[in-house]
Amino acid sequence: METLSKKSERFLESLHLYLISSGKKEAEAYEIVEELRDHLTEAEKEGKDVNDIIGQSPKEYMEQVSKEMPFDFRTLISAFTVFLLGTLSYLLLGDVIHGGAQLSLIQIIGYPVLMIVYLLSLTALLRYTALHQFDKRKEYVMIGIFGFLKISLFISVITLDQAIDSPVIVLSPLGNVIAALLTISFFIGASLWAKTWVMIIIALILVTPEILVQILQLSEEASLITKSILIFGALFVYFWTINRRENASKAFSS
Repeated sequence: METLSKKSERFLESLHLYLISSGKKEAEAYEIVEELRDHLTEAEKEGKDVNDIIGQSPKEYMEQVSKEMPFDFRTLISAFTVFLLGTLSYLLLGDVIHGGAQLSLIQIIGYPVLMIVYLLSLTALLRYTALHQFDKRKEYVMIGIFGFLKISLFISVITLDQAIDSPVIVLSPLGNVIAALLTISFFIGASLWAKTWVMIIIALILVTPEILVQILQLSEEASLITKSILIFGALFVYFWTINRRENASKAFSS
């Protein structure tokens, strides 16, 4: 198997990330990337590089290709729904672990709005990093720092909820059991649907800190900060491990 230069590989990774974060179909994005990979492989044999093939700057090429592809609303809606239900399931399961699930009107409205803002901001960040082709280390650092935006948004909702009295829905003991079973079923079902154990692994990463802060009996603000540090730390290690395995697999294949 022919091995591309690091510059070409990085460009293909950035192109794929940009297309996916721009709402394009995974299959079509993959097809375009692989077709370009073949062209780059042949070009490098002749001593050419990425710029010789695309004929313009990487940024301009990515934007041009993205404009020529249709926007995949169905996948976007599906992804947002899974993310929304996943986040709500995590929050609900966390409340059950804390001794009982209850949601105020502020939380019911605030959390979905929070997630919309976070997803839009994350998409913008991914597109930005793809266009500027930062190395993996800088990408992870930027995404890690960006993760604290989510912490700030959650703190804002909690602070607003404490400052404003609003109707509260409190689940009965039976309701808590049903809520726990539904959330666990969602994580399992989503994993089977996606044909990957990632959802379950991430659920464990999210729930374990909940149990830990419950044992430590921290305040709500301290619990949120502690959980966020543990969660983002664990997620960083998890995705870093996956990236290393992928790189090792590529090196072995070549």
